[in-house]
Amino acid sequence: MNPFLALIIIFLVYAIGDFVADKTKAFVSSMLACAVIFTIGFWCGLPKTIFVDSGLIPFAKLTVCMFLIHIGTTIRIRDFAKEWKTVLVTLIATIAVAGGVFFVGRFFMDPYYALVGAPVLAGGMVAYLVMAPIGDILARPDIQVFAVLVLVFQNFVGIPIASFFCKREGDAYCQKFREGMLKDPVNILEGKKKATNRSWLRVIYLPEKFSTTNIILLKLAAISYVSVLLGQATGLSFLIYGLIFGVLLHEIGLLEESCLTKANGLGFVLAGAVAMIFVGLTNTTPTMLLSMIIPLLIVLFVGTISCSIAAAIVGKFVHFDWKLSIAMATTAFFGFPATYLISLEVSRACGETPEEQKAVLDYIMPKLVIAGIVSVSVVSGVLAGVMVHWI
Repeated sequence: MNPFLALIIIFLVYAIGDFVADKTKAFVSSMLACAVIFTIGFWCGLPKTIFVDSGLIPFAKLTVCMFLIHIGTTIRIRDFAKEWKTVLVTLIATIAVAGGVFFVGRFFMDPYYALVGAPVLAGGMVAYLVMAPIGDILARPDIQVFAVLVLVFQNFVGIPIASFFCKREGDAYCQKFREGMLKDPVNILEGKKKATNRSWLRVIYLPEKFSTTNIILLKLAAISYVSVLLGQATGLSFLIYGLIFGVLLHEIGLLEESCLTKANGLGFVLAGAVAMIFVGLTNTTPTMLLSMIIPLLIVLFVGTISCSIAAAIVGKFVHFDWKLSIAMATTAFFGFPATYLISLEVSRACGETPEEQKAVLDYIMPKLVIAGIVSVSVVSGVLAGVMVHWI
C-alpha cells in the first residue's frame, strides 16, 4: 500500500476514535473505537501491512523509549511525597491487580493470557508495550491479541466504578463543606502549582537557548541509547530505564517537562506507539476473538475484585474512606486524562455552588490524578518489566 494512503486511513481511524471518545465523554475510549474499526477492517480486506507500509512501526520502534522518557518528565517526586497515602493505596492495589490475575486467573485460562493480562490490566499502554513481544517470542499472535483486548476493554470496568465511588465520596465531602465541618479547605490545585514549579532536587538550570527542538531530541536519543545498553546488560526492559531516567533527569533539571511536547514531536511519536498496539490485531479472526471472551471476563473480574479488596484494606489503615480508596485503585484501568475528566464531572455533580464544586474538585482531583500516575506510568511498567521474563 502507498505510504501516504496508509497514513490517511490510519489517521482517519484515529480521528474517528477521538470523535467517539469526545461524544461519549471518554466512556467509550478512542482506543476501543479504533480497535473495533481496525478489527472489522482487517476482516473485510484492509491490508494487514498497513501499519508497516505507513512507516509508523519502524518509527515507533525507534522512538518508543523517547515516549517513555517523556512520560517520566511529567512525574513529580514532590507530588508523590505530598500524597503519600494515595501513593501507598494505589501501589499495593496495583500489585494486587497483577498478582490476582496472574496467580488466580492462570487456573482458569491459558497461563500466558494471565501473564500478559496481569500487568496490562494494572496499567495500560506502558505495560502493553513491554509485554507485547511475548507473542512474537512464542510465535503465538493470539497472546498479543488478548493483551490488546484487555487494554481496550479495561476502561469499561474502571471508569464506571471510579465515577460511582467518587460521586459518593464527593457527596459526603460536599455535605461536610456545607455544614462547616471543614475549617479551611486547602486549595490543593493552586498549592500544587506553586510547590511543583521547582524541584528540590534541581541542580542544573539550563538557559532557554539550550532547549531547542534539536537539543531536546539529541538528549532523548542519547538517553534512549543508554537505556537500551542497560536493558541488554541487566535483562530489565529498556523502556523501564527510559521511564526512570525521565523522572530523575527532569528532577535535576537536565530534561524539560513534557519534553516531546516542547520539541513538537509528541503527536507523531504517540501515533507510532498506538500503531504498535493495533498491529497486534492484524492476525485476528472472529473465532479467535470469540474464544477469548471468557478469559477476558475472568481477567477483568479477578483484577477488579483483587484491587478493590486490597484498596479497601490499605485505605482503612491510612484513614481513607473505602469508597475513595477503590476509586483511586481503579485508575489503573484508565489513567490520565480520564482521571481529570472524572474529577471535573464529579465536582459539578456534587456541588451546587462554584465554591462547593471547587472544594470537591480540590479534594478529589489530586488523589485521582496522582493515583493514575502511580499505577499507569510507574508501578505497572516496573511490574511488566519484571513479569516479561516469566515466560
